[in-house]
Amino acid sequence: MRRAEGTLGLVSSVAPADPARRLLERRTGHPVISLYLDLDPERFATAPARAAQIRSLIDQAARELDAADGLGHDDLVTLRADLRRIDDYLNSREPPFRGAGALGLFCSGQDDLFEVIQLPRPTAGRVVIGRSPYVEPLVAVLQQRRWLVALVNRRAGRVLGGPLDRLEEQANFDEYVHGQHEQGGWSQARYERSVEKDTDDHLRRVAEAVNERWRSERFERVALGGPVEIVPRIEAQLAAEVKACVVPKRVEVDLSSAGDRDIRHALAKVVLEDEKRTEREALDRLAAGVGSGGRGVGGPEGTLEALNERRVQTLLLEPGFDQHGARCQTCGLLMLESGGRCPADGGPVEELDHLREAAIEAALGQGAEVMIVRHYPDLGPLRGIGALLRF
Repeated sequence: MRRAEGTLGLVSSVAPADPARRLLERRTGHPVISLYLDLDPERFATAPARAAQIRSLIDQAARELDAADGLGHDDLVTLRADLRRIDDYLNSREPPFRGAGALGLFCSGQDDLFEVIQLPRPTAGRVVIGRSPYVEPLVAVLQQRRWLVALVNRRAGRVLGGPLDRLEEQANFDEYVHGQHEQGGWSQARYERSVEKDTDDHLRRVAEAVNERWRSERFERVALGGPVEIVPRIEAQLAAEVKACVVPKRVEVDLSSAGDRDIRHALAKVVLEDEKRTEREALDRLAAGVGSGGRGVGGPEGTLEALNERRVQTLLLEPGFDQHGARCQTCGLLMLESGGRCPADGGPVEELDHLREAAIEAALGQGAEVMIVRHYPDLGPLRGIGALLRF
């Protein structure tokens, strides 16, 4: 994380930390402006296009403040100052537009909060004013795994790391390994042993680079690519903690001729298979636990109950799940119906237009993971929501 020039606040990348959970840990109940700026290169690559989007979002937020109910005078004064600060920042030379698919900006003068987060993929522009940061668009970033990739053959090796759409080269090996000897006899056997030793030494050096990167950065998955007979040899040289995270599917790419686009295309197939396998395992665990007294609940009622009891290990959501709900302003109890007082502590209850965001906040607040299920329809009969439980 680095401090932006001047006194505007903090700029961070999503890779080194968990930004959604960190933002929610900072909430105090003071109003927060959450603004997402889309930087899709096909639509917002130029400064005039970005400026038009910024103007539209700032005007929308100003209209919401003018029509806001339930905000005190001090809150409104501070929020209008926050909005001017955001406007000045986004129209300055400070925002880290380069290399980002979108920006998430979070501002609350009452909480001394001003943070800008680069998102690797385009995200629809929107602005939300609420009592906590609006973090749902960050969840997809959290779900996108960071990969450590080793591609090898007998002569060369490349180590790359990061999310699929932002892979960066970590190390490159282009080493001399003896060629095949053509003469027969005892000298050929010795020469072939020398060739294999050179190959083993080369693979060991690549494996050491992989082990070093794994220990120095945060990755969730390891993928290996190369000839069928070579990949097991480098895998055998990996540290135990690295080997445990190697995915079964090999990256099918010819390192001697593949460019960066070829590598990314080949890795995309591995990533897709890994996503499907992860979702399938979670859904199978959910199916085994729902209705059997096991560690799974489905549907809004059961999931909210588990969230309120802080028993959720993984919250599972369909991309389109959402509905109205309610939340106690004192204890945070989530409910499907508003009206009256909180049944737990008698506190005031606020209506929620988006139960989805509140469920995500509650899950992250108790250290749970959030999984958006994109590849299977299993959550349909459960009305789009379920949870795996700790107990």
